[in-house]
Amino acid sequence: IESDEETTFYDATGVPSTTSSETELLSGGQVFVEMNSFDGKVVETVETNFVTREMPSNNVLLYDMLCPAWIDVCSEQRGKYAKAYAFATGDEKVVLRTASEFGELFSVANAKLWCDEHFSPRLSTSEKHRRMMGYTLAACRSTPSVHSEQRCHALQHQKDCRFNNVFLQRDPPSSTDAKAKARGREIIFACYVGRALSERQWVEEWALITDQHVSFFHPDSKRPSFRISLKGILGVRELRYPAERPFFPSYFFVAIETISREIYLMFRSRDDCEQVLAALVKYREGQDRIPPSMAQANLSRDIALMTFDDPTEEYLHKSSVYSCKQRRLLNNRKFAFNSLGKIGFDDREGADCIHPLTLVQIVLRKALQPMDEQDTTALDEFLDAASRLKTANLSGLGETVKCAFLINLYHVMVMHGFLLFGTPLNSFKFVNHFNMIAYEVGDDIFSLTELEHNIIRANMSSPSGFLSKFVLPKSVYKKHALKKGDFRINFAINCGSISSPEKVQVFTSEDLDAQLDTAAKDYLEAAKVSSSGKTLTLPKICQWYSNDFGRGRSVDVVRLSAKYLSEDDENRLSTVLSDVHIRHYPFEFKCRPLKLRNPGSDKS
Repeated sequence: IESDEETTFYDATGVPSTTSSETELLSGGQVFVEMNSFDGKVVETVETNFVTREMPSNNVLLYDMLCPAWIDVCSEQRGKYAKAYAFATGDEKVVLRTASEFGELFSVANAKLWCDEHFSPRLSTSEKHRRMMGYTLAACRSTPSVHSEQRCHALQHQKDCRFNNVFLQRDPPSSTDAKAKARGREIIFACYVGRALSERQWVEEWALITDQHVSFFHPDSKRPSFRISLKGILGVRELRYPAERPFFPSYFFVAIETISREIYLMFRSRDDCEQVLAALVKYREGQDRIPPSMAQANLSRDIALMTFDDPTEEYLHKSSVYSCKQRRLLNNRKFAFNSLGKIGFDDREGADCIHPLTLVQIVLRKALQPMDEQDTTALDEFLDAASRLKTANLSGLGETVKCAFLINLYHVMVMHGFLLFGTPLNSFKFVNHFNMIAYEVGDDIFSLTELEHNIIRANMSSPSGFLSKFVLPKSVYKKHALKKGDFRINFAINCGSISSPEKVQVFTSEDLDAQLDTAAKDYLEAAKVSSSGKTLTLPKICQWYSNDFGRGRSVDVVRLSAKYLSEDDENRLSTVLSDVHIRHYPFEFKCRPLKLRNPGSDKS
C-alpha cells in the first residue's frame, strides 16, 4: 500500500522514535511497529516469523497483541485452576503456555528492566510477567535471525501444551451435576466460557443459564463463583468490532450489560456464542426486566442489588492487573481491551482521539448534573464516561494542563463515591472512604487520598498534624505527579466537607490562574477579621498546609490570604501584618455532594 504520508516508527512503549531508518531500528534490538496512514486509517505491519501481515491498529501496542492476557484454566486437580498465558501467533491462532514453558525458550532479563523503568510499581506480578513476555516475544519477532525464528516456532509448535486442546472444549459436567448446579431451575443453555476478571485476566468456567440467573462455576463445584440475575440484565451484544474486543484471534465475545458493570464472556465456538446470545435476547424480549425509567424512587437500587450475590462488589472492582490492596476501582463499568492508557494523545487514532482534559471536563459535568433517582439514564452515562478515563494518558501534558486535569479528576472521584455510597458523616468514615475510592487512569491506579497528597500535592507540604505522618500513603507517582506547588491548590481541591465551599468549577488550562484565584476567594469567604483588625480566623487547611504559603510563617499566611478576603475584611485587617494573630475554624469531616459553580456558563 502506497501512501504520501510520512511513516512513523514506534517503540514497544508506544513512544515515537527519532530514528528514521527501519533497518537502524531493528539493528538496535528494539520492538517497532510501522504505522502507515492512508484513507484515514492506521495499519500496523507486524513482522512475524512466517508472514508479514497487515492488521488494524485499534490503538493496541504490539506486546499487548502478542500476549493479550493470562487465563485461569481448569486444572487436572479437582476444583483447582492453573495459570496459562495466551500468545497470539502468526497463523491467527492463540496458544496457551505457562510462564515456565516460556522461560525455557526466552530470557526476560532485558524485558524486566524495561518493565521496571516504564510501568507502575503497583502492577500485579502476573501483569508484569505478561508484559515482559509480550515485550520479549515482540523483540524476538522483530529482530531478523535464525535463532529468533526457531524460538518463535518452538513456542507455537514444539510442545503440545496440555491446555490448548481442552480450553473451553472439555467434557461438560454430568447431568446430575448440572441439575444440582441449577438447583431445581429450568436449564435454558449451558456451555464453557471464559469470563473476564479484568482486561488482562480470564477464567474458564461452566456457564449455566436458567430461568432466573446466569451462573458461573468451576466444573467441579456446585456453588457458583459468580452469578447475574436475568432481571438485572439491561442488554447483551456480541463484540464484533476490533476496537472493542480483546485481541484473541479465532475467539468470539459477548458483553452482558447490567446497571453496575458489563460482564465479558469468551467462546471457543461461534455456535456457543450465538446460542448464549439467542437465549438471553429471547428472555429479555419475553420477560419483565428493568425499564430505563423506574416507577419508584428506590427501585433502581433494589434491583441493582439483585445483580450479584455480594452487593458490595457491584460497583467496586479489584483489578487483577494491579496490586489494589485497600483500593477499590470505581471507573470499571466497561473494560478497555486496547492500550490507550499507555499511548499518548498525539499518537492515537480514530474516535479515541479526545484530549484527556476535554474528557475529564465532560465527565465532571456529568457527575455534577442533577440526577433523577427514578431514572438511571444519567447515572449510566456518567459511569460509562468515567470508564473512559482509564484511557487518559498524561504523558506529554504540560504542567498547567495536567494541573487542571487532576483537579477536575479529583472532583469526579469525590462525586463518584458520593453518588454510589453516600457522603461520610464522621472522621473515621471519611478516612476509610477516601482511602478506598480509587480510579485507574493512565496505566496506574490511585485512591482519592493518593491523588490529593501523592500526585496533586506531591511537591507541596505535608499536613502539619502529627497523625498524618502515619495515616497518609507513601506511594510515588513519577509520571502523574505535579512538579510545581501553588498555595491556591489547597483551596481548589474540594473534598465535599461542609467546611469547604459547596460549589466547584470545571477547570480549564486557559483560565487556570484566574480559576485558582476564584477558588481561593470562594474558600476564604468563611474567613473573619476581628473589629480590631488584629485577629484573622481562617479555615483549618490554612494551618495544615501553612508551609505552602511562602516560607510558612504567620505573616506569609496573612499576606497571601489577605487579597482573597472580602473588601470589608481586607480594609479592616491591620496593615502591620506581624501584629495579626491567626486563629482557625475546626474542620468538619461531615460531607455533602458538590455542585457546579455557574452551571449555565461554558466556563465555570
